[in-house]
Amino acid sequence: METPGITVKRVAPLYVLATLRQVAGQEDILKVLAELRPRVADVLTGPPMALRLGFPRDGKIDVELAFPVAKDVCRDGFVGKILPELPMFSVTHVGPVIGGAEGTNLIDTRRELVRFVNERNVLVGDDPERFLYHEGAETHGDWTDRYVTEVQYSYHMPIWLDALEQGTKRFAGPEAARRVMAGSEGMAEALDGNRAAAWIPAAMDRLDREIPDDRDRACILNRCAHHYIVQSGMVIEAAWKDVGKDLRKLVAKITDEKLLGSNYWIDESGAKPMIMIERRPARPEEYEKAQTPAEKRYEACFCPLVRDAIRRGDRVSRTFCHCSGGWYAQEWAVVFGEPPEVRLIQTMLEGKDSCVFGVVIPDGRP
Repeated sequence: METPGITVKRVAPLYVLATLRQVAGQEDILKVLAELRPRVADVLTGPPMALRLGFPRDGKIDVELAFPVAKDVCRDGFVGKILPELPMFSVTHVGPVIGGAEGTNLIDTRRELVRFVNERNVLVGDDPERFLYHEGAETHGDWTDRYVTEVQYSYHMPIWLDALEQGTKRFAGPEAARRVMAGSEGMAEALDGNRAAAWIPAAMDRLDREIPDDRDRACILNRCAHHYIVQSGMVIEAAWKDVGKDLRKLVAKITDEKLLGSNYWIDESGAKPMIMIERRPARPEEYEKAQTPAEKRYEACFCPLVRDAIRRGDRVSRTFCHCSGGWYAQEWAVVFGEPPEVRLIQTMLEGKDSCVFGVVIPDGRP
């Protein structure tokens, strides 16, 4: 697929030497890359890059500065790691990274990519947005109009569909998977979020019929979730250590300091104690302005595949929201050492004001 310079490509796994930084923006990134590059210049095999890790914190963004090298290379002050193979949206910017005339900077090209994704209503991933600095001061000096920078944004729909198909095969066999996935052929390649959203309700109904057990369906959809939790994982790990690995203190700290954005509390009323999580609105400002309950639920929902159905009042099986439960299973694996069971307590798909999940606290935890 190609349209206005935007392509979708599968990026191969890449070994890099990486280091974490907090930066204010592209100016800081370029400065730090220039400082670090001489330390790896003799082993570079590709353009240096910056990987944006989630949302801003305290006015700065977490980035991983990465230098592609051969797999057996090491350097003090860097961590060797493999960036995963991923389907990526890609757009190349020729011109200044920053400081150029209005409309000529990297941010302007990035806005076009974001606009394209939003207009198509496609399901993007949480894997870090990548900025690849192909040509810059090292090759063109002060001729910033010749700089070449690529922006890559992960595309989650192919991953989501594959996880759903493979999970269904695992629990019900290939014929059941074929029936559940009917109509999904070419969907990822079409880059049409509306088509995917129209497919979801019937697909979830078919999954409900093929796999009667809700826990089995949860296990399938959990694996469809966004899978890159580095920033929230870092936050929860630091808080866990800060409270002396006391679970009650951890939940209180996350809630009181709004570290992860949602509302958290411990519920001990049932057979198994659970960490309860009420999701925050995805678009807080629009949520506050919304006039009707349906509009509020629409603005609160994170998923482009079902939020229009929520606004219209269309029926979609609650099974779909087990996908979001998969995020919390990964998040709390940081604390428990393995993914815990996550239960769907309530969902906006059934007209509730918010989605609530329960993370089952493993036996033996205070």
